Amino acid sequence: MTAHTDAMSGMRMGLANALAAAMPCLITTVIVLVAWEVAVEVTGVPAYIIPAPSRIWAALISGNASLGYHTAITAFEALAGFVIGSAFGALLGIVFAYSPLVARSLMPYVIASNTIPVVAIAPIIMLWFGSGIGAKVAVTAFLSFFPLALNMMKGLQSYDRTVMEVFHVAAATPLQRFFKMRLPSALPYVFVGLKLNVTFSVIGAIVSEFVQSDRGLGFVIMTAYRTLNMPRLWAAMLASALLGILLFVLVAAAERWLIPWHSSMRDNS
Repeated sequence: MTAHTDAMSGMRMGLANALAAAMPCLITTVIVLVAWEVAVEVTGVPAYIIPAPSRIWAALISGNASLGYHTAITAFEALAGFVIGSAFGALLGIVFAYSPLVARSLMPYVIASNTIPVVAIAPIIMLWFGSGIGAKVAVTAFLSFFPLALNMMKGLQSYDRTVMEVFHVAAATPLQRFFKMRLPSALPYVFVGLKLNVTFSVIGAIVSEFVQSDRGLGFVIMTAYRTLNMPRLWAAMLASALLGILLFVLVAAAERWLIPWHSSMRDNS
């Protein structure tokens, strides 16, 4: 009974802390929305230029089933591309960290690939993979591998040399040094890369839907733009923003769970 009471108390405390942390953002959001609504009503700006928040909300509610379906499609493409791109980026970062020669040889190409606009590479990937979900996932993976590759490399190179000497004296194997010393020290860098990747994955999924698609938030945005249905367009943008925030929060929660010992976690607690 005591353990259950303690668990419930801890849960309530955690919710209270989360609410307190979110309160400044919530207050700012309310102020901005009220000011936006009043400004649109007072100035009489046409809805096709800037719709009022009330009209955006009405479009979001009236098309909630449709927008929910399209958001789910984009979420799947973003998550799949995020997982694939992050896995590839992590492997590439490990190779770069352990082989400076490979890093010097391939890094210019990796940097060059990241500077190519996604709207330019998306049509090429569509030609290779077709117009289905696989092509969207490929575009998303392409956009989201670069940050983790660099952060994984930097993290694996930032280990404590004194600790490495202790592992060397203890005759630790390369795998033991990697999993028990270098990887744990790299995790803060890894999560920085993952947070960037998860936001880029949403961007990649939506941009790929601009090129050729009949579903997804990118399709909704382009269709609403062609018909000048600005409230629906803004509602789709709101859905994409909320999706990005949700995925970012999930990665941040995983970071707090996996590396509670890091100073950044203690400073933000």
